[in-house]
Amino acid sequence: MKQSEQIPYLVAIHRGLNLTHPRFLKLKSFFEGDFKKAFNASLKDWQAADIDNRGITKFFSQQKQIIPEKEHEQLIRCGAQVLIKGERGFPITLENLDTPPVLLFVRGKIEETDFPSISVVGSRKISTYGQRALTKIVSTLASHHITIISGLAYGADSLAHEVAMKNGSRTIAVLGNGIETIYPPKNKALAEKIITEKKGAIISEYLPGTELRPEYFPVRNRIVAGLSKGTLIIEAAKKSGTLITANLANEMGREVFAVPGEIFAKSSEGTNHIIANGQAHLAVSGEQIMEILNFTHHRITQENKKTLPLSDNDRLILKVFEGQQKIHIDDIYQACELENSVISSHLVLMEMKGIVLNLGNQTYDLAI
Repeated sequence: MKQSEQIPYLVAIHRGLNLTHPRFLKLKSFFEGDFKKAFNASLKDWQAADIDNRGITKFFSQQKQIIPEKEHEQLIRCGAQVLIKGERGFPITLENLDTPPVLLFVRGKIEETDFPSISVVGSRKISTYGQRALTKIVSTLASHHITIISGLAYGADSLAHEVAMKNGSRTIAVLGNGIETIYPPKNKALAEKIITEKKGAIISEYLPGTELRPEYFPVRNRIVAGLSKGTLIIEAAKKSGTLITANLANEMGREVFAVPGEIFAKSSEGTNHIIANGQAHLAVSGEQIMEILNFTHHRITQENKKTLPLSDNDRLILKVFEGQQKIHIDDIYQACELENSVISSHLVLMEMKGIVLNLGNQTYDLAI
């Protein structure tokens, strides 16, 4: 069955089950990738697939009320496409998260040239100083065509999206609610500009009809951090949701940058604290961030990506890197079911695209 034919059933299963990554892998393995078969299967089959009892009870109590075609039509009406983990188009940067989303709902378009990217988060009540610092740093990053990731919230998030577009870059906004609803409502025009002017994408892992809840923000923030090679914190109080994103980025092994602030300002207590404790680089310019992230030749890399798009063989090789760092080429040969000569040539091409780094001594690491 084609991927497009699987989508209505995957979405329907997600609606009834909450399709976590472990559940997705079990269903995919047991039903051999046939999610139509999985949706229509018996309770005994789901038990044989080793789905947890809570999930089974939740799904089969709702199954008869869920119509796959209508679920898919609802997404089409709001202009959303569906990306499936492990399939073409799904962001590689999210593949290796401890709790990756299985499905991503996208309005607009995510492009391969959007990665590597930088996330920018900060206070909803951003100060004049914060606005100046954000504009200065993000303008530089955007002028080098680095895609800016943020959460479409008031304050720093909104400004980051706007500065990115104004300076010629793309931007991706991550929602913490259903893909069809823009929150906050006052940012609907900003969201539509991102979509209609082809300046980026609005994405969410939440199905249409999912209302915003406070506990969804930290969940959303792992995607903001996970999409990016580095996270820039503009302003954050000591007990701030913004610092959750910084902590998540640190846990993922991504670089964190923070703009220092006045020591008497509550809005800078959090940023000054993570700088002082070595949890973030002190950020003073876009050039400095690019140098630390090895983005010096980013413009060339982006052009290479446009002319050399990611192939299916590239994706097979990249799966070897899941959960690993600094892999020797012999280990890649052993783990990947491709000819050694094919692997070697694709590693060279992926290095040109800025996807992998050649660390020397035939050892490679992901660059994104």
